[in-house]
Amino acid sequence: MSGITELHVSDYVPHGDMAAHAHDEAWFCLVIAGGYEERILGQINEHEPGDLLFCPAHATHAQRFGRDGARKVIFSPDTETTELLAGQSARLDGRPLLRRSRELLGLGRRIVEQLALGDAFAGLSAQGLTMEALALAARGLDQRTHNEPAWLRRVRDFLHDDPTREMTLDQLAGIAGRHPVHLARTFRTVHECTIGDYVRRLRVERAAELLRATRRPLLDIALECGFAGATQFSRSFRAVHATTPTAWRQAVR
Repeated sequence: MSGITELHVSDYVPHGDMAAHAHDEAWFCLVIAGGYEERILGQINEHEPGDLLFCPAHATHAQRFGRDGARKVIFSPDTETTELLAGQSARLDGRPLLRRSRELLGLGRRIVEQLALGDAFAGLSAQGLTMEALALAARGLDQRTHNEPAWLRRVRDFLHDDPTREMTLDQLAGIAGRHPVHLARTFRTVHECTIGDYVRRLRVERAAELLRATRRPLLDIALECGFAGATQFSRSFRAVHATTPTAWRQAVR
């Protein structure tokens, strides 16, 4: 079993735009040439060669390519591989950029070379290199998570335990045993987003699952997931998925 279910190379024209869209499956993307801007999960990011990115299933994203266009290796791992990555602190929580390195760029170029050979062993070799790229990125993320201070992990565990409850920075600082400013700064450094952004994503993803799996009214879901009302829910959902809760529900059902 290779661990990779889909693997291909995609080229994008200079100054092209890709309208907002979503995929039914989670995808990884390794940029090997050019560059582009991506809007995903409430963030706008610039990507360059050597970036390994993760796009969760059903996450709406849009892209704008630069003057050189872009070339990307795009692949989807099987369920077992995805669970392994998530279970080993790879934190597939919607953070687009998993890792950026020359080593990943080199692996990406070798994947393209192997696929271009087109012989009986090309696919096997390319899949092996793709798994090597995933392992390289996951080890880097795992190390970063292990370097997370214990007091910051207590805060993150508290957020995940029930993201719907009301909380203040002072309360979280009390859990951490640190000054609120120090907590906020360290959280942003380690997790590459603010505490507010992190909690918003947790609430929205909980709401997204209810939208997909149930027919409950939007207001009921909004209140259960910690939003003050339908307006706030819609605004937060759009910030993360670049679409409304209603449109997202229609797209994934």
